[in-house]
Amino acid sequence: MRESRSKIHLSLLALLVMAVPLALFFYYYSNLMNEAQKDRPEARLVHEMYEDDPVEEKLPEPVVVEASEFEVSGRACLPDGSGVSGLKLILAEESVVAGPDGSFHFPAAKRGREAALRLELNGKKLAVFEKVLVGDDPAAAGTGGTALELLPSKPAKIEWTVQVPGKPAAASGGKKTFIGLGAVLVEGWGGGGRISVQGTSRLPAGAGIYSHLSFDGFRVAGCLDPAVVSAEGRWQGTVFISPEHRWYSGSHELTASFNVVVEDPRLVAEWEQELGEGSLQDAGEIAASSGVYIGNPKEAEAEDRAVQAYTVRMVQEARRYRDGLRSRVDEILRLGKGWSPELLAVRNGNRPGWFHEGLVGEDGSFSEKTWRVYLDEKWRPGISALLKEHRGEQPGEDGTARKYQECYSRLEGLLSGVLQMSRVYSMFIVYPSFDLKPHEKDFYLDERGREDLAVLKRIVDEHFERLERFTTLVEK
Repeated sequence: MRESRSKIHLSLLALLVMAVPLALFFYYYSNLMNEAQKDRPEARLVHEMYEDDPVEEKLPEPVVVEASEFEVSGRACLPDGSGVSGLKLILAEESVVAGPDGSFHFPAAKRGREAALRLELNGKKLAVFEKVLVGDDPAAAGTGGTALELLPSKPAKIEWTVQVPGKPAAASGGKKTFIGLGAVLVEGWGGGGRISVQGTSRLPAGAGIYSHLSFDGFRVAGCLDPAVVSAEGRWQGTVFISPEHRWYSGSHELTASFNVVVEDPRLVAEWEQELGEGSLQDAGEIAASSGVYIGNPKEAEAEDRAVQAYTVRMVQEARRYRDGLRSRVDEILRLGKGWSPELLAVRNGNRPGWFHEGLVGEDGSFSEKTWRVYLDEKWRPGISALLKEHRGEQPGEDGTARKYQECYSRLEGLLSGVLQMSRVYSMFIVYPSFDLKPHEKDFYLDERGREDLAVLKRIVDEHFERLERFTTLVEK
């Protein structure tokens, strides 16, 4: 027993003697490796695959973009669009004078990014607009402008409409809360733009005035932030037009308003201590509006002619399809009442029409097949093609059909209404007249029968009536 224990002790002692040199070897080896790693220089070279020699990485050279030269052209006018001659426009050392029709032109030049525009009329200062865009920003090329200001880094062009105040604009509110509109500068950049309006007010200093632009009764743009009334009673509002929104030439309306509801109640309380208790609360919304003519009268007339031609064509086609459908249904109803097919043929020959195929089958009864061919293969494809054309990205001549929102929307409603009339006529009048089950292609969601037909007729007639205005936009 003692001998076995002694052998075990000797074996353990031998292992311990062997382990000590191994431990010392690994300890010194790891120290040597760490020191070698610290002394090795940092790798800054790029090694190509399968090559022993390193290749130095070459950084791209910075691209230097120079500022571009820009022409600045435009027109000076009154709110009604009539030109203003003699208006002097000053940009730093440059100045031009508007011609007899109000047009002006600055030659191509590098003017920096922004500059102040001074307006003078009859030798007197009219207005000064600070930070007017007169060039590009090479350092921000391709960024598309800031998200808040929508200023393009490189405008496609620079066109201005400078509006001189005409008669004092109508304003609401009392003598202590008056809002007045003054000079207006419209900047067009070939994609988007900016409208700056200067005005006066008797509202207390610090009050916020909100501005928005409307065309043909529809709001097209509003300010991002309110203009703040200064201690001198002056304010300048800014309205940006998105690059995605197309500008059209013509008379617009610019509205500036103050509403106590959106103001800080603590400030309102301080203001009413000066103006009188309840003076702002009782006034409600205080607003002033003025006409703003954007663009050129010749361009406006050309656009209106295109809208007029498009509207006339669509209205005439819609009326033709509606009258043709009514005439065909009228024939079916007469046949259902027992009219002789021979008499109907004579009657059709004596009246205008664009479809006169017989509705009577070989057995002398109503020919559903002929009705389906007329409705599904001739009539509906025609009106559907018009509707598809109208809903396209560029309806009319270069998309000008979208200039007047009411016109575009009413043409949509007119064509859709006439198409729906075909379903109601067929489902609730034609098929019941011959005790036939309605056809699946005549499915109509709202099944109120003849009541829906009466409603559709009123809607379609209203569209025809309201579209008359857009068929005579320009005198022939």
